[in-house]
Amino acid sequence: MLRSTTLHDDGLVGLARYDHPPDRPNKDPIEEIATAYCVSFVEQGRFDLEQGSRRWRMNPGTLFITYPGLVYNCSHDATHPEDVSLSVRLSPDLVEQVQSATGRRWRRASPAEPLTNRLAYLRHRMLEAAAGPDAALAAPALAGELLAALDTGAGAGRLFRPGQLAWYARRVDAAREKLTQRYAEQHTLQATARDVGMSAFHFSRVFRELAGMPPHRYLTQVRLVRAAARLREGAGVTETCLATGFNNLSHFIRAFRRAYGVPPSRYCARAPHPRS
Repeated sequence: MLRSTTLHDDGLVGLARYDHPPDRPNKDPIEEIATAYCVSFVEQGRFDLEQGSRRWRMNPGTLFITYPGLVYNCSHDATHPEDVSLSVRLSPDLVEQVQSATGRRWRRASPAEPLTNRLAYLRHRMLEAAAGPDAALAAPALAGELLAALDTGAGAGRLFRPGQLAWYARRVDAAREKLTQRYAEQHTLQATARDVGMSAFHFSRVFRELAGMPPHRYLTQVRLVRAAARLREGAGVTETCLATGFNNLSHFIRAFRRAYGVPPSRYCARAPHPRS
C-alpha cells in the first residue's frame, strides 16, 4: 500500500510525497485507473510500470505522468518497497488554463518520460514554493511551467547532481529576479553572469537549460508582459516602449505583435496571452 504526505494543496495544485509504510507488507493492485492529472517524480527506489503490453523500469531518472482514465499497473520486486515519489497534481481547471495559454494539449504517448535538468529544476522550485508563505500564488504558476515543459521534446541529457542542481538553481533564480525586477534597465550577459558568480558562457548554457529559454528571451518576455499591462492602463505606445526597456520602437512593435498577435496600438485588455 502507499502512504501519502501532503506538502501543499490549494485546489489548483496538490503536492504530495508517496512512500510505503515499513511495517506493512506491500500488495500491488492488479490494475489501477488514474483519476487525476499528475506528474510524479521518482525520488528513490525502483518499480515497474505497465500499460497494456508496454513496461518501463521507473527510477530516479524517470517521471510517471497520468491523466483521468489512464489504466496502468505498478509492480514491485520487494515485499517492503523503498521507492519514494513526489507527485504534482493539477486540477482540470488549471490544465485547461495552461492548454489555452500554450496551445498544447495534454496528450501522452507514454506515461513514462525521462527526467531532464529543466524538469528537475521545476521540481526543486515546487518544493521551495510549497514551504514558502506564497505557495498558493507560486505553485500554480510553477505547475503551469511544468506542464508546458513536458511537451518541449528536449532530450534528457546529462543530469546535474542534486547539490550541483541546487547551486545552479540559486544562481538562475537570482538572475531571474534581477531581470524581472529591473526589466527597464539595460543588461548584458557578462554583467548578469558576473553578478551570480559564473562565466558568461556557462551561465548562458545553464540558464537556458533550467529556465527553458536564454536570458535575453526571458528578459524580452518580462518586458512584453509589463508592456501589455501598461497599454491596458492607457499608456501610449512610444511611452510604453521606452518605459519597458526596448528603446527601439520598431523592434518593440515587431516583438509585441509576434507575442500577442496584434500591434501595440490595437492591443486591449481582452487580447490573448503572449505566445510561448
